[in-house]
Amino acid sequence: MALTRWIFTSFFLFTIFNSYAQRDFDENLNREIDSLFSRQLPAVAPGGVLLIAKQGKILYHKAFGNADLEHSIPMQPDMIFRIGSMTKQFTAVAILQLVEAGKLSLQDPVQKYIKNFPGKGHTLTIEHLLTHTSGLKNYFEINNPAQQRPTYTPAQGVDYFKDEPLSFVPGSQFEYSNSNYYLLGYLIEVITGQPYEQYIREHALSPANLAHTSYSNPNSPVSPMPVAYSKVDGKLEKASLQEVSTLYAAGGLLSSANDLLTWHQALQAGKLISDTLLKKAWTSFRLTNGTDAPYGYGWYLKERNGQATIEHAGSTDGFQTNAVYLPQSDLFVTTLFNGFELDMDWVVLTNDVIDLVFGRKPYVLTTAQLQPYVGTYTYNKSYQMVVTLEGDQLYIRATNPKSRLPNVQLHPRSDGFFFIKEAELTFSFQKDTQGGVASMASYYRNNKDVDWKKEK
Repeated sequence: MALTRWIFTSFFLFTIFNSYAQRDFDENLNREIDSLFSRQLPAVAPGGVLLIAKQGKILYHKAFGNADLEHSIPMQPDMIFRIGSMTKQFTAVAILQLVEAGKLSLQDPVQKYIKNFPGKGHTLTIEHLLTHTSGLKNYFEINNPAQQRPTYTPAQGVDYFKDEPLSFVPGSQFEYSNSNYYLLGYLIEVITGQPYEQYIREHALSPANLAHTSYSNPNSPVSPMPVAYSKVDGKLEKASLQEVSTLYAAGGLLSSANDLLTWHQALQAGKLISDTLLKKAWTSFRLTNGTDAPYGYGWYLKERNGQATIEHAGSTDGFQTNAVYLPQSDLFVTTLFNGFELDMDWVVLTNDVIDLVFGRKPYVLTTAQLQPYVGTYTYNKSYQMVVTLEGDQLYIRATNPKSRLPNVQLHPRSDGFFFIKEAELTFSFQKDTQGGVASMASYYRNNKDVDWKKEK
């Protein structure tokens, strides 16, 4: 049952099932976006930047809030942010460049290049790493005191997690793990003889003409960069930034909104890899059971407003970012924030902007409409879900600690269908012949998970 293994993750996107026509960018839409972003920003960060482009043309690019609260410095549209896991697409492109150059194959086992990497009883390929289907455990979620240190070389970073047993047979499941891309960064170094930072700069950033994108270096601060903040117990405080050697090829880059658009355009123009490989990177990986993973090579593949999306979010201490591309509309949206918070409001805000562009506004239910959903829903004696009404908002929690679902808010997409901000969990409620609620079904990444019966 997915709920029993659910963990908070910063790499998810909400999916809806109805199609909406894109609105024209006029003063009304601009004002609505201004209002939406300003209204929801305080839940996310002190400041943020939003860029929207269609067919390569920037339609909207503004900054909101503060870059520095202490000195009341406003956020600026050209500011530079840590982009966290959005780094993964740069690492993936670097690997695909090496494929094109004939220096490796996607089906090569990792041990071909890293001789001391344990075999683990299964073939572990480079493609498994790219698609998060390797079974390697996320190094942020393991404890290895013997290998712990304040900073890491890439080889030391790999040593930290390499001896952990696999979570599953490679290729059989999708499970997001930063270890995959840390290992890919080390592979780039082993194969090219260049440090990851140097290879990325010379073969990705420079050809794409990214003047404001770089590998994070605390000894060489970049400017203009906002102050980083984290929300702890509901209060903002200056963030202590993660040591960059723990992020490395999984999350160590800095960038700006303009550069992220330029990067996207360079990919589409064929400046970095061939159209064939880009198409493959933007295609879901097929698991051994015949189902599609929600991931390609460095990007999530999802759906919104009835359209396919190619996207990735990033989250690291003090910064959170997101970029979503809708190829059918040729629409690119990116958001960058100088704050870290756990409840994923930054991704929700990005998606709310997209919904607004497509004419879909947040769905609102009255307290009277919400009341029938209140109750206890049972799967079996060990697993129950409790839905409560607090003020004018619905909340849901799991009674079993193994489900790792604390009391979180349910947000309506329609009367009877809700989502949460914290993970890719949605809930569909079924009514009885009298109009009361009889049961609930939970969905994990749009796949049905569990049916829950409402207690009388």
